[in-house]
Amino acid sequence: MQTLIRLLLSSLLVMQVVGLIQFSDHVQDHMVLQRYPQKSGVYGILNATSSSPPVVSATVAGEGDEYTVEAKVVGNQWIAYLKPTPDGGNYTITVTCKSGCIDGGNVISISDVTFGDVWYCGGQSNMALPLIHTISRNISLAAIQGGKYSNIRVHQMYGNMNPRTPWMTVLNATEQDRFFTFSSTCYYFGESLTDFLGTAAPPIGLIHTAWGGSTAEQWTSNKTSSQCKNVTQNSGSQVWFDQRIVPFANMTVKGFVWYQGENDMGELFGNSERSTGYACEVPSMIAEWRELFSQEPGTTEPNAPFGLVTLASSGSEGHLDMGAMYMAQMGSYGDLPNPAMPNTFLAHAYDIADPWGNTTCYKNKCCPPNDVGTKCHGCAGYCNSTAGTNFYMGGIHPRDKKPLGIRLAQACYGSVYGGDVAVRGPVISGCRVEGNKLTITFNSTLLGKDQVAVTDYQRHNNASSLQVLTNSSLFCMQTKDGCKNGTTNCRDNGDGKQVIIDGDSESLTTW
Repeated sequence: MQTLIRLLLSSLLVMQVVGLIQFSDHVQDHMVLQRYPQKSGVYGILNATSSSPPVVSATVAGEGDEYTVEAKVVGNQWIAYLKPTPDGGNYTITVTCKSGCIDGGNVISISDVTFGDVWYCGGQSNMALPLIHTISRNISLAAIQGGKYSNIRVHQMYGNMNPRTPWMTVLNATEQDRFFTFSSTCYYFGESLTDFLGTAAPPIGLIHTAWGGSTAEQWTSNKTSSQCKNVTQNSGSQVWFDQRIVPFANMTVKGFVWYQGENDMGELFGNSERSTGYACEVPSMIAEWRELFSQEPGTTEPNAPFGLVTLASSGSEGHLDMGAMYMAQMGSYGDLPNPAMPNTFLAHAYDIADPWGNTTCYKNKCCPPNDVGTKCHGCAGYCNSTAGTNFYMGGIHPRDKKPLGIRLAQACYGSVYGGDVAVRGPVISGCRVEGNKLTITFNSTLLGKDQVAVTDYQRHNNASSLQVLTNSSLFCMQTKDGCKNGTTNCRDNGDGKQVIIDGDSESLTTW
């Protein structure tokens, strides 16, 4: 019962006790509740009398059936667990305070409630990026208006990049000018998952809570973060855990989708086995969320599916060693799932940079009606692109989010729903150099039915996206501040030690 108090207290901070009995701010008309075999709960607060303990019941009516369950009540907080219900349907849930409440206004209800799979989407700005800033948005809009994706319903907390959106169907979102303000990564995941599932697709509820510029420490309790060494804690730590995770912990979910990391690029990437840095914090955060959501038996699965996105190549925030960050995002294993992060699935974004992510054109404001001088040479394509779909703060937020949604959904479809598809990209198992020939081998077991396609190499001014270290003495997992005076200040040499390396470990001649 103490757990009930903890979960409800934070979830109701946004509400004022002005009525006699109320639903939580996230329990609303048109919502999706998690389907069978899990049980879902509806919850809220009440004004109790001091004379006798409140007695609260919830009646569920719809699809030719009706039943009533008694709610658990602790202080002025209540929660009613419903029977596991198959997907679909249209239900009305009426909650009544039968005794122990201040007289009057003791009956509340929500309607047009359905059952399906509920996915929680969190993270920072590339999760939050509104659909208006994505290239494929009008294709999705036309599809919705043409009758597709009627199974998808959305709910969004207010954030620094998105307005609050109450529960509604995506069609209603388009009619109320709320569709283009919803999270693009979250929506494209739901849309693509619907495509993979086809006629078997249940109602899908998408909850979005991301906050631009947030760090992993803000989405994790201080107690959990402190178990990972070299993790920076400050006054802002735990804030989104309290305000954006705990408020939903009484809501049964199918799983989670997470896209974050840019604002942790300056921190130690670390190693999960050594309990250091970001590589420790992400697995710890996943475990904490799962434990929190599954405290009531029969609700969210204790090992609920958890999807992650690796950073786009533009997400370095000016720091080096993106490859080491990718490893840290996967708990130092280089692939998902793994022993530190079981029942997880992955979508890589390192190769989905914005097709016109020219930061020079963006920073110089090269598009009409601005002055287009010599500094804007070669920016015509960029300007034509932004005329149709403008950036949000430049190339750090790639506008091509639909392919990312497809990758997330495919990995989810294969690993969570049993679909016969590849659930991961090619995973390198080794390489060798023989003269001027480089041979790369891939893990054939993980490759499954996929095939590796090799295209012609086109040399350009930028370094190749595949780099091979040619001098093992210069290896550094994460540099501190690059190379100065011919030496590298290595923050982590792969063994968790900070060392000074005689040579430039970041030079193109080293790789």
